[in-house]
Parts: sequence; structure tokens; C-alpha cells
Amino acid sequence: MSEDADDDEPDQRPIITRRLMLKSPEESERNLAVTLAADPVVSTNLAAAPGDYWQQGGRTLVVISRSVRTTIGVSGYGPMIDRPETVEVATWIGESYWGRGYATEATQAVVDLAFAETGALALWCANRVSNSRARRVIEKCGFQFRETGMARSPVSLGAIPVERFVLERRNWASLKSWGADDKEEGSAASDSLC
Repeated sequence: MSEDADDDEPDQRPIITRRLMLKSPEESERNLAVTLAADPVVSTNLAAAPGDYWQQGGRTLVVISRSVRTTIGVSGYGPMIDRPETVEVATWIGESYWGRGYATEATQAVVDLAFAETGALALWCANRVSNSRARRVIEKCGFQFRETGMARSPVSLGAIPVERFVLERRNWASLKSWGADDKEEGSAASDSLC
């Protein structure tokens, strides 16, 4: 990268995790993500849809399984619809890939990216009250329950009941440093930390 590069332009290189690659979507990957999101089991569980964050100054990334080399979901960050001054993180994974920890792994990567690319002191995420699987992912990533409320549904007309969670930068930094200490000692325990 040259010194003349625009410092405000986000780094577009893919993010590689243990099992996933997160990247800006190409048209074919975007089309596959739309197909996965059209599954009623997926769409009715969404509290936020990260698909349009790139249009609002955030980032939208397709989540690709490195083992099967296909799009399995979408993750990203951007301004919260109801509170544009806050940064929201959202991830969804196609139903056939549930239960494997992909949502947690993708969310952890996007949390790191959002804190690195924004000056946010905290990240927010919303969860449909009825979606206990998503709540577990959110909590594994270090988010703490903050409030209940209503949010505009990304798939239906009207509002849905949600729980809102927050991860403050200082807590994220602590979690990251604890995970680094565990990795230095060769512990696998850090895999569960955000």
C-alpha cells in the first residue's frame, strides 16, 4: 500500500479465522447469501440484517466456510437503525450450518474488525427475544444484556421484541488480553473467548 492511500478507506483484505473467511461479497456470493437468508427459519429469527451496512458507512462481509468453500452466512457492523449514533454488530448463518460454532467465530472476527476500524467505545447487538441460540452466541462474545425494547424487523412490516446487548471497548480489550495469555500458555480455553 502506498503512502498516498486514503487512510479513511477500510482494509478490504479477507479476514481469515480458524475455519472461516470473511470478505466483501462478490455477486455470486451475495446471491447465495440472499438464497440462504430467504429460508423462513433464518429470516424469522433475525433481529438485525447486516446486508446493508456497507451502504451506511459500515462493513458487510460474507462468511465462507474454508472447508467446503461456500458462503454460509453474512456478518458485519454499521449504524443501528434506531440509534444511528451507535455501532451495531450482526451475524446470521444459514440453517444447515447451525450448531457448529460458526456464528460465534464470525461474530468474534467482526467485533475485532469493528473496534479496529471505528472509534466506538461500545458495540451493540440486538437479539429477537425468542432466539435463545443467538443469545448464547452474543454472550460467548462478551456482550452483556442492557435492555429490552422493540426494533424494526428486517423481514416483516412492523416491530419485533428484542433484547439489546452491549460490549464496551475496555471489556473487549480485557477479553482479548486474557485470550492472548491463554494462547501463550498453550491453552485451548481461549477459543471460547471473544
